[in-house]
Amino acid sequence: MRNWFLHSGLVYRDGALHSEDILVIDGKIVAFGEQAASQKANFSGQLQEIDVSDMLISRGFIDLHVHLREPGGEVKETIATGTKAAAAGGFTSVFAMPNTNPVLDSIDTLNNFQELVEKNAVIKVEPIAALTLGRKNQQLVDFSQLTQAGVKFFTDDGDPICDALVEEAMIQLAKIGGALVNHLEDPAYVGEGFFHQAIPAESEYLMLERDLQLVEKTNCPYHAAHLSCAQSVELIAEAKAKGLPVTAEVTPHHLLLTYEDISFPEGHFQMKPPLRSPEDRYALIEGLRTGIIDIIATDHAPHGKEKEKGLFFNSPFGVTGLETAFPALYTYLVKTDVIKLEQLLDAFTVAPAQISGQATSLRENMTADLVVIDLLQQRSVKQSSFFSKGTNSPFIGHLLEGWPVLTLVNGEVRYACQNTMKGVL
Repeated sequence: MRNWFLHSGLVYRDGALHSEDILVIDGKIVAFGEQAASQKANFSGQLQEIDVSDMLISRGFIDLHVHLREPGGEVKETIATGTKAAAAGGFTSVFAMPNTNPVLDSIDTLNNFQELVEKNAVIKVEPIAALTLGRKNQQLVDFSQLTQAGVKFFTDDGDPICDALVEEAMIQLAKIGGALVNHLEDPAYVGEGFFHQAIPAESEYLMLERDLQLVEKTNCPYHAAHLSCAQSVELIAEAKAKGLPVTAEVTPHHLLLTYEDISFPEGHFQMKPPLRSPEDRYALIEGLRTGIIDIIATDHAPHGKEKEKGLFFNSPFGVTGLETAFPALYTYLVKTDVIKLEQLLDAFTVAPAQISGQATSLRENMTADLVVIDLLQQRSVKQSSFFSKGTNSPFIGHLLEGWPVLTLVNGEVRYACQNTMKGVL
């Protein structure tokens, strides 16, 4: 079914919330409001009509930082399970990180990945390519060839690009319009351990300072991944004030949690960068609220239950995040009047769409990539309810409000909450 009449909802478009209907025909939005009702009355084909009173309809969310693990890490996630998790979280488009096996560093590995996506993904997936061959920090990839194949972003995420290569990478990317995304973690400042004591803020903001100086020199488009400290927010603000081509992201867990929230099992709170101080958290929130930080990205990095009995040598970093991102932020930031609902929606839709070159707002004749959110629905986060293979979430047991209940991609159902959308699937 690709024909829908979603009526009596609260629609977010053009930066505002509108009480109106939406009509979707053959997978595309054809009308809003009174025009939607009028054209629906003249439509003779089969149509799925849903009353979405008290619900929010938005352009589908976009996540620029997701680890799908496949190929090579299928025991922890697959393209199928990861994109099902994304759809359940309201995401209709995700950008997949290249730290797979083999690494996404060539046309061949890119083509193989895209074949897997076409076969197994339930939403739209765009690849992010590595900066260096094999992510070994020794030789840059062929940026020109990969950008011609449609890649826009390059990163060795999980590892930072070294001093010896970063300027040359920026020079090359600036020439062809590619963007550098860096994992900000200077190994010179990192010690043994899993949390902020071992991975101090200096490891992040000093590398960011290095990068921004080179952005000013090369004018290379630059995206700062998963900011975690106040100093980084200040540096991004300074770079933007200079007019540099810089954008930045923050994760839900860094917006909502600090090292004071770490509890058993600690593995559910073990991520890079680590959770930091309350002061850092407040700075990140203010950065998002004021537009210094552009987007929210989940850094969805699923692992299994191996960390639930405690941390161990080489315990892997990362937490699952796609399915809880919106309800966690809506519950703890919007419902508490820390930020406005419109700001949260912008960070999930408009800003990442601008950065990635997608349609920013709902329009007539636009492909119907939509999410319907029940703002009144409350649900406790349970590992057994995850579509993702990753079970390591810091929000396990939290009672959250505002859950996606229907996700459409090209007008087709990719997720429907059984309790709320009975009969839709």
